Amino acid sequence: MTKVFISYSHDSDAHREFVRGISDRLRKEGLDCLIDLYVNGFPPEGWQRWMENQIEAADFVLLVCTETYLRRYRGQETDGGRGVTFEGVVISQTLYDHYYRNTKFIPLIPAHGSLEHVPLTLKPYSTYCLPSDYDKLYRVLTGQAEYIAPPLGEIRSMSAANGHTPTTIHSDRLPTVKGGFFGRSAELQRLTNAWANTTTRIIQFIAPGGTGKTKLLRHWLDHTADIPVLIAWSFYSQGASEDKQTSATPFFSHAFAKLGSSRERFASEEDKGDHLAELLRGKRYVLVLDGLEPLQHGGAAMRGELKDKAIRQLLRQLARHPCGLCIITTRIALHELSDRDAPTVIRHDLQNLTAADGIQLLQSLGVTGSAAELGKAVGEYGGHALALSLLGNVLRLRHHGDVRKRDTLTALVKATGNRDSRHAFKVMQAYAEWFAGEPELALLHLLGLFDHPIGQDVLQMLWDAQIPHLTAGIDEDEWLEAIASLREEHHLLSQHDSGGDLDCHPLIREYFGGQLQTQQPQAWQQAHERLYEYYKALPEKELPDTLSDMQPLFSAVAHGCAAGLHQQALDEVYWPRINRESESFLEKKLGAFSDDLATVAHFFTTPWHTPAAGLTEGDKAVLLNWAGFGLRALGRLREALEPMQANVEMFVHQENWVSAASAASSLSELQFTLGDVAQAVTIGARSSRYADQSGDWVQRMGKRTTHADALHQAGETAVALALFREAEQLQQEHQSAYPRLYSVQGFQYCDLLLAEGSTAEVLERAEYALKIAKDNGQLLSIALDQLTLGRAHLQQLLHPSTSGRGAGGEGLHWLDQAVAGLRAAGQQQYLPFGLLARATLHRHTHDFARARQDLQEVFDIADGSGMRLHLTDYHLEMARLLVAEEKEGNRRLPLQADVGATGGRPLQYHIAEAARLITETGYHRRDAELAELQAHR
Repeated sequence: MTKVFISYSHDSDAHREFVRGISDRLRKEGLDCLIDLYVNGFPPEGWQRWMENQIEAADFVLLVCTETYLRRYRGQETDGGRGVTFEGVVISQTLYDHYYRNTKFIPLIPAHGSLEHVPLTLKPYSTYCLPSDYDKLYRVLTGQAEYIAPPLGEIRSMSAANGHTPTTIHSDRLPTVKGGFFGRSAELQRLTNAWANTTTRIIQFIAPGGTGKTKLLRHWLDHTADIPVLIAWSFYSQGASEDKQTSATPFFSHAFAKLGSSRERFASEEDKGDHLAELLRGKRYVLVLDGLEPLQHGGAAMRGELKDKAIRQLLRQLARHPCGLCIITTRIALHELSDRDAPTVIRHDLQNLTAADGIQLLQSLGVTGSAAELGKAVGEYGGHALALSLLGNVLRLRHHGDVRKRDTLTALVKATGNRDSRHAFKVMQAYAEWFAGEPELALLHLLGLFDHPIGQDVLQMLWDAQIPHLTAGIDEDEWLEAIASLREEHHLLSQHDSGGDLDCHPLIREYFGGQLQTQQPQAWQQAHERLYEYYKALPEKELPDTLSDMQPLFSAVAHGCAAGLHQQALDEVYWPRINRESESFLEKKLGAFSDDLATVAHFFTTPWHTPAAGLTEGDKAVLLNWAGFGLRALGRLREALEPMQANVEMFVHQENWVSAASAASSLSELQFTLGDVAQAVTIGARSSRYADQSGDWVQRMGKRTTHADALHQAGETAVALALFREAEQLQQEHQSAYPRLYSVQGFQYCDLLLAEGSTAEVLERAEYALKIAKDNGQLLSIALDQLTLGRAHLQQLLHPSTSGRGAGGEGLHWLDQAVAGLRAAGQQQYLPFGLLARATLHRHTHDFARARQDLQEVFDIADGSGMRLHLTDYHLEMARLLVAEEKEGNRRLPLQADVGATGGRPLQYHIAEAARLITETGYHRRDAELAELQAHR
């Protein structure tokens, strides 16, 4: 029989009970463990000889290392017991005699202890933290290995293209999922097949939360060894709710660092996605994007479209990579991938566990009962993996694993979420009842404050705060034991390998966070207020100048708003330190539109409709404006409508006519971009009226051009021309040094003049406007003026009689600059203008491949964001391209890049789509172009 002796110091009564608990448990589980507490009175041979005999006779000696133990072991303490000092001499001498070949002495530390308390001679050996590492210790003492090595196979022969050792990159940020893995053989084989071939480039697994998507990937990755480049990232840890405003910036920053890129500046969000795709190009990689739904639109009307343009662009590029595999898990199928042809992109709907697999899962958790009763339990919980895991733990820990005792779980107090999450919430409610008044419940409530993994230092700060009804009155030992209990016994908590961050399933966070908010609102508020102050003080710089340095400020805003401190968070953090007052630092300096929008979202009770009640009326209006601007810049046009409409009405109510005119003008432009021309005309007229009421000549001039541009798109050319002339007259009266319209207003006027055939005048106007834009350093204005020049030269190419100096080369020069400039300006609604013009030039120079490439990008932008006028122009130009190819005898299949778009559709399809869109939108300035194509058909 294995003999065990425990050496420890008598630090306190509680510490002696802790040691006795270890010894009692070891004895109950078959090990002959001795401690001095078992001796009645004193041993006949005396304590000194007794200690020496026990150390010599024991197979294993466990040293419970604390600060006191270390001092006495070293002989540095003259007060208190001398037993450890003597034992230390015996242990050190024994190790010395055996040349420090240690098979006997095992250091232990309590949950609240430190490795620094382990004697120097024992630091080279494994140390176990109790109670969390008890099972590992027990395996060592009983000779039961946790893993048995498989038989050796043959060494694989690997070829190198250039004789250099290939670079291996392994970055795995997926959560560690507790418990066994059962079933899913078809899904595992599908993943293996996709990795083995180079045809499948993206595979997405679709299922509700808690179905087991992450566990499937975890199992496959753990059993797939030949992945040279692995980057696995979980967005799911950033929240389970579909309305989360999550930023992809941390993912991109991490991936860039792993792939050796230090680039921080990007011309646009799409540029960020292109850069990551380029870093992966040519590599044999697996890229895992786990839990992507926080970056998708959840509503049915939005079809699961991606909110994040960088991720959208990355996936477009990865769909063309022949070497790698991208694996996506999400609750909602990605619209951007829905029309791609298999097997390049595969969609797989992951179902709940089968009855047999569900029974195996329950049995692995220690649940007992007849096959029929176990199968009934699986059926009652719908085979939902998370719900069954939670149920199994409850039955094992509370009811000796008896499956029949599941009926003791009370009905869910409040039906929340979908059917599957309600099953899981029912068991979580049982845990809440079980843990009532215990540190475990407080810890779960604390994790519910966050929508991401959290470091123990932050949790420690909250514990130090002693928040009433949350952390007050909890002993530190109890706190640490609660962490170990939830992690090791109940499997509700996971701990990340890097840094010890604590995490749990997002559904668990969602449930317990909601419970804290509703049942202990004061504790919820105080905890978030503490977190606000903590994160606000964290950056070293008052004004951080990189996104990574600014992350704590984003967290400060989130927790401040959760605490109800909306105005304070706006005045102290967002406005002065993130936005840098009127600088718009995130957008203009860092190009981080998505990060800014994710931060602004916290100031809304209902994004993007209702700003928080505690804000001033003026700030509410400004926030609606910021939200609309950010959504529009990111191509989330439908979402931008509501805040922009509310913004107009709020300024009208305040009789702030300057702001009302600007807001109405932006709304008119948005309606135009979305393809509601009639509304664009109506709102454009309102913006002009508000400008007149303001008396501001700049507003009166600018808003007339907004109204005129909408009328031009509706085909009302004469009225539009009159308004443009009125606007230019105001320009001449008040700014005589600049007698012609310039900037966006000049671009809009030149668009009408080009339609009227006034090519020479447009060339002169564009050169004049470009000089002003360059003098002022206005990126968007420069790009628009370059676009106007390019279109004017293109018109000369199309109609040589207008001038003898038009040439395709000069037109392409300006259009290339315009497209690059529009990308850099970050205003997505203007980019299709440049791409369409350049596609037209490529068509006329018979560069059909490049024409299709530009049109493919127009389609990707317009279809994904709802820019119906650009989509109309895409179909018209695609039809003209097909006619030109037919004339050249160049009938052909679409480029690989066109697969899944509409580039492979016949001429009749594009003509019919253009006709439908013109009717729906009122885009009647294109009537003549449509009629010409219909006549050709």
